[in-house]
Amino acid sequence: MRLHHKSLCHILCGGAVVIATSPASAAFIEDSKASIDLRNFYMNRDFRQSGAAQSKAEEWAQGFMLKMESGYTEGPVGFGLDAIGLLGVKLDSGSGRGGTGLLPRSASGEPADDYGTAGLTAKAKLSATTLHVGTLQPVIPVLMRNDSRLLPNIYRGAWLQSKEVAGLTLDLGMLDRTSYRDSSDYQEMTVFNGGLRNITLGSNTTSDEFRFAGGRYDWSPQLATSYYYGGLDGIYDQHNFNVVHVLPLGDKQSFKTDLRYVRSTDDGGSNVDNDAFGALFTYKLGGHAFTGGYQHMSGDTGFAY
Repeated sequence: MRLHHKSLCHILCGGAVVIATSPASAAFIEDSKASIDLRNFYMNRDFRQSGAAQSKAEEWAQGFMLKMESGYTEGPVGFGLDAIGLLGVKLDSGSGRGGTGLLPRSASGEPADDYGTAGLTAKAKLSATTLHVGTLQPVIPVLMRNDSRLLPNIYRGAWLQSKEVAGLTLDLGMLDRTSYRDSSDYQEMTVFNGGLRNITLGSNTTSDEFRFAGGRYDWSPQLATSYYYGGLDGIYDQHNFNVVHVLPLGDKQSFKTDLRYVRSTDDGGSNVDNDAFGALFTYKLGGHAFTGGYQHMSGDTGFAY
């Protein structure tokens, strides 16, 4: 469920709106908005046939996500402020049933009754270039927030994005901390090395510096290309290439080709070595779409992220 309000000041300030709307802050208030998402999540994973020590993971929880975004002040450089609040509440769980990613657990394995985090983001805008500093939720090829459980993970850092040239989007930034989807605090980052990925780490298992840079260019409404670099300092480097082409086939028909190649290597503190190739083909007919995909992994380790 999502509720939207056009102006935060109308919610919070009531009759003070007239006083607050000076020329310097009018756009800051008029363009502000807020939303609240309520998410109810039940998850059951059964391990009894695998012979694992834990027979199942079963939890049920309620999530609350509040987002508040201001507009920008007027002037050559506009300034604004965003805020986010996340809260997860246990509805059902217990010792020996955790591990779903919905709730954090103590050292003894007991699930928390509730958990949450909050963050602020300062932002500035000059023409079509924006700078965000603070809590971030980027969605770019080398860095994507994880929103597959009760609450999404969030990052802390700085992100500069420019759209000064028509069709061109450029991104540059650095992160130093993340708050995982089932955590209340910020931590240094690491590479996921579970399963059969064969990724091993040296003496430094975490890093406080993830750098990213790259861009996307839309050559036409039918063709776009992108390149992005992402590097977790001292652990891995990654280069991501993408080509997307849409071929019109007539009335309400098209064929989309999405090709991706990612090269991941170590950065002195791991054995990361992976080449990932993916191809996705989609035929659209009216309101229907038929998709087929192919993915190939090679190298000494699994994919690094």
